[in-house]
Amino acid sequence: MRLNKFIAETGFCSRRKADELINEGRVSVNKQEAIIGMDVKPEDVVRIDGERVRLNTKYEYYILNKPKRVLCSNEDKFGRKLAIDLIKSRARLFTYGRLDFMTEGLIIISNDGDIYNHVMHPRKKLYKSYIAKISRDIEEKDIEALKHGVVIDGRRTAPAKVKKLDRREIRIAIFEGKNRQIRKMFETLGYTVEALKRVKVGELTLGHLGVGEYRALTEDEIKYLKGL
Repeated sequence: MRLNKFIAETGFCSRRKADELINEGRVSVNKQEAIIGMDVKPEDVVRIDGERVRLNTKYEYYILNKPKRVLCSNEDKFGRKLAIDLIKSRARLFTYGRLDFMTEGLIIISNDGDIYNHVMHPRKKLYKSYIAKISRDIEEKDIEALKHGVVIDGRRTAPAKVKKLDRREIRIAIFEGKNRQIRKMFETLGYTVEALKRVKVGELTLGHLGVGEYRALTEDEIKYLKGL
């Protein structure tokens, strides 16, 4: 969305006046001075004269048990199914805490851009827990390696919380969000992840949601997320 349209939809002023404010250097986006014609995303922080402005909207919050072969994106040029398409809502929704195409499990979906910084930013150290089914029996030395961090893409991962559930089934929790991180962590130790499911984000759990099912967050869960 264009910045001037965003400001207008907050009710602060008209688009023309918004452009005047931008030209006067009174508008910032994510602490950087704004420029005419720039686009903003729902998670961006827009301020006028230092005061944050927000869209006048009713916020919705959901937990979805994402199936495999569903994208955590708002568009796809190949026409693949999107996670947001599974939610019956007229709101323009976004996913927070992405899961890759072949990973299923808990995903937070909302139209409240503030959730981004509460869920996604590494400084929050919000642990996300997964159940991984791997290609062969796990060795104890590799469990210890995961706990201390392994090198993927040239960088060592932060320590993970790891629990062996069965010979080939591992519960692992991380707070980082690198692309395909869990899969790469096992791959660097010589394992292939055959199935991966996220079961928990912070204190939020899937509960009894079946694959493809969703529910609205409770007031307590919303307060929990906003308090992170």
